[in-house]
Amino acid sequence: MSGPARLGVGTLAAGTFAFVDGDGTVDLGGIRVGWRLRGPGDWLVPGLDVPARRSRPDPAPVVHTAVRLGRGDIVSRVYASGEGGGATVVVEVANESPEGIAVGFVVDATGAVSADDGGVRVDGVRVLAAARRPGAIESDGRMVVFPVPHRTRVRIALTSGADVDVAGLPDVDAVVRAWDRILDRGMRTEVPDPLQSEVDAARADLLLAQPSAAAFAALEDWGFDDEAVRMWTRLRIRDRRRARRERGSDVLAVTRAALLRESRDGLDLVPGFRAAWLGQSLAVHDAPVPDGRCSFAIRWHGPRPALLWDVPAGRVVRVPALDPAWSSADAVGETLLAEPPSLLLAMGERAAVSGAQVDAPDQFS
Repeated sequence: MSGPARLGVGTLAAGTFAFVDGDGTVDLGGIRVGWRLRGPGDWLVPGLDVPARRSRPDPAPVVHTAVRLGRGDIVSRVYASGEGGGATVVVEVANESPEGIAVGFVVDATGAVSADDGGVRVDGVRVLAAARRPGAIESDGRMVVFPVPHRTRVRIALTSGADVDVAGLPDVDAVVRAWDRILDRGMRTEVPDPLQSEVDAARADLLLAQPSAAAFAALEDWGFDDEAVRMWTRLRIRDRRRARRERGSDVLAVTRAALLRESRDGLDLVPGFRAAWLGQSLAVHDAPVPDGRCSFAIRWHGPRPALLWDVPAGRVVRVPALDPAWSSADAVGETLLAEPPSLLLAMGERAAVSGAQVDAPDQFS
């Protein structure tokens, strides 16, 4: 499986506090919870007996792991819910196949592991709770089993001893909607996929990041002001100094550098324009700059880009990668730029987009 070995989940209050492996196994502070599947035959271990496909389809830190069983998929979705020390990790396994199955959850931890009708304990402390009683408990006491009829799901919560009303926890759709609202602030972008998906996920992960120079710099660059202030109070002096000098090399740093460059008197828009973006709509909303916020959009009329912008007064706007001869001192405006330089066109396919009406500048308000 490509991608990171582990994907994190967490909440704004608690940060990232659990990780999901490529096979869907959840690691919560050294307690590992795996899953097993059983259809008409024997128990199957995802990732070992049957391929597991892990993904993160939404900006929200929700990790999906899908396994093909019979005529349909069985999908595990892992996410975090709650606040601070009361945050829990939720595992929902949905049976999207037309047949009934059994799902087993196996706990691996240092200490005495035992299961009962309430879930699983380690050294007497509850670590796994369920919304309903298990249908069976395996003889070694490490696996609780739930029957899951077709088109239904089972939900468990991983805890650290706290009582949890598992049935009352938000479902995955509610968590995704909540994260969509959280991310509808700060600097937002519209760039072609897969980059946009990577940026969306990275913005969510940034809000869960532990204090560091790179994380603080990214919070500032992407307009998460409240989070940046809180993180600044937790940074060591050395990290504060580094944060003022270093901007990192992750997808957020590289994307912002490609979309916006600040100088003493001006703003260069899309200075790192990529050939793959020819003919593609681009937009930046509410990018923080020292004297305010900068928004702009690029749409296409055939091979010529149309630019709309809304920037702080007193700045000279330029688009050096697309039209080196053009500039404007207007704070708000729109214009049809010249055809991009021939060298840029030679690097990609010539834009062939019908001339649609461009959006009005007040979209940025």
